[in-house]
Amino acid sequence: MGLRRGKLDAMTPPHLNALHPVQLDAAGLPLLGFSISGLATWLIAPTLGVCFDMGECPLEALSIDHVLLTHAHGDHARCVPRHWQLRRMIGNPRPGRYLMPAALVAPFADWIRAEARLEGVRGEVSLPELVGLAPGDTAPLRDDLRVTAFAASHTVVSLGYTVSERRKKLKAELEGWPGDKLAELRRRGVTLHEDRLIPKITFIGDCVASTLRDEAHIWRSPVLVIETTFVEPHEEALAAPRGHTHLNELAAVLRDLGDAPAVQALVLKHFSMRTDPARARALIQSELPESWRGRVLVLLPPPA
Repeated sequence: MGLRRGKLDAMTPPHLNALHPVQLDAAGLPLLGFSISGLATWLIAPTLGVCFDMGECPLEALSIDHVLLTHAHGDHARCVPRHWQLRRMIGNPRPGRYLMPAALVAPFADWIRAEARLEGVRGEVSLPELVGLAPGDTAPLRDDLRVTAFAASHTVVSLGYTVSERRKKLKAELEGWPGDKLAELRRRGVTLHEDRLIPKITFIGDCVASTLRDEAHIWRSPVLVIETTFVEPHEEALAAPRGHTHLNELAAVLRDLGDAPAVQALVLKHFSMRTDPARARALIQSELPESWRGRVLVLLPPPA
């Protein structure tokens, strides 16, 4: 059940309630979130301690220290100040970190100051940590986690993010060397290992389909979260001008990719408010290549 005559039904359907989260097991990675175009997008990866976007601020997000903001559209960003305020209100001693496109840092600082003034705060406002990133930048999250930003083509400045585990690995040029040779290098003080970043999850807020081809590295993540705002055949012409991806465009990308075995879970989100969940599931199963269907998850409530 979607929109009728431009108005929500008297009782909001669960799939349109931004505080009615969907739980997913994405190849062993727990995810909790909501994403409907124009309403709100947020996605928590609890074991990684991150929330992608903050279009709504559920209670589950208050323990999350790191918010990775893709862009400034309200359905993705409007609750960043709320998250900061609620964490302060409940006495969370850890300062939040909000990572975002570099151009958004100053406007968000002004916004948070204005929110504090409206709440009656006097004097200097202590801002949370606002971290500006550019495509290609990598920032620490925890000792064992890093996040790398990349460009996403949308109607406003936008980033996607890959969260990776940092591991010590034998240098590539030393792989295959016998143990005695490695021991000799170690005795001579040669560094044998280097940090490697092993992707855990990649998230794109909104983007046109060309981003899925231009940023080929995203297909090396075991969990990939992308949008399919439009799914109906008659909606194809709406996607690119509005900075979004159509299901048929995604299907074409997947056919060209083949199996892309690194991707174990492809999570689809950001469906139009007008899209019926059952209809979306049916179209996804019929339009995507058969080799991908068993790996596709949708950020919609399960069928009743």
